[in-house]
Amino acid sequence: MKNLVLLVASSGVLATVAGMAAVPAQAEQVQIPQRIVVDPVTVHNWDQDITVTGQVQQDRGAGWVAAPAGLVVHFDDPRAELDATATVQTGGRFKATFDPGPGNIIARVAGYGQVLETSTRVVGWFSRLHIDHARGDQETNPAYPFRGKAFEVRRTLRAARGEVLPGRKVTLWFAPKSTAYPKTGWKQVGSGTTDANGRVVIRLTAWKDGWLRTGYAGDATYSKVDSGYPFRSFYQTAITGFNASPEPARKGRYLTLKGRLMRWSASTGWIPIKNKWVSAKYRLKGQTTWRDPYCSNGGDATDGSGWFRMQCKTPADATWMAYYLNHYAGPESNKTDFPARATDYVDVR
Repeated sequence: MKNLVLLVASSGVLATVAGMAAVPAQAEQVQIPQRIVVDPVTVHNWDQDITVTGQVQQDRGAGWVAAPAGLVVHFDDPRAELDATATVQTGGRFKATFDPGPGNIIARVAGYGQVLETSTRVVGWFSRLHIDHARGDQETNPAYPFRGKAFEVRRTLRAARGEVLPGRKVTLWFAPKSTAYPKTGWKQVGSGTTDANGRVVIRLTAWKDGWLRTGYAGDATYSKVDSGYPFRSFYQTAITGFNASPEPARKGRYLTLKGRLMRWSASTGWIPIKNKWVSAKYRLKGQTTWRDPYCSNGGDATDGSGWFRMQCKTPADATWMAYYLNHYAGPESNKTDFPARATDYVDVR
């Protein structure tokens, strides 16, 4: 007897076909997942090119393995202005260098056949730690920290596209002085949280010279950022007991300039500085220019107790200044002492 197969036509009429065997159901195609594994992206400066490397992987049933060469990784940004791609090489690896704009870059690999399309975020919106000079902030505040004295590091955290980032933790790191680069031996020395304006103030005590680095670890939206710079601190010095005499003085006669050069440190307090050269200048009454006077020996070296004594000719009413290192309000690059100066006005008759 021949087999009878029941068929239901589109019209709903039941029919029988003799001699036809049942047709097995077609197996469903298995989809192959795909993913992009991006290496950590180094952002040196928010407005410079970045290099993105990584690997495209596929799982064909035996775990994740490298995708075949020839696939193309596309990089997209929210502005739809980025036109960057990378061709997958042997081992599934890829590399691309491009201008990321303000950030939030997505890497994407198209699907094909049974392989699914995939995408992942390469880097978030770029953030930047900068010095807000409009608020009076500098690399350090004060600009020249004294060893053993407190100072502040002030920074403002913003996204590259402009918005401030409040409530974020900013860390401060120190590395010893060296000529090697990149710097090693970083140690965290402080931290703080940005305020409603994105500004953070970290207070600490100055120590030896080296490098400082401020950093923000990033989050799900904004990228990590670091900012490093050389750090110098100086010993505070002072000229105490300074006096120009006699007063009033006689025009064309010699004045005696006398004082004591001192240095401060956290371990000793104020102590005298011996064998250091102290010089003099004068500024005539009503003028702003400092002039070099005629002094015996041009100045004087401090004795074992820090005292100096020099004799200079006086031309007219003037303010006299004794100074150590230089008469400007800034340090010399190869010195650990900060300059010191003291003034005294002398009336001439």
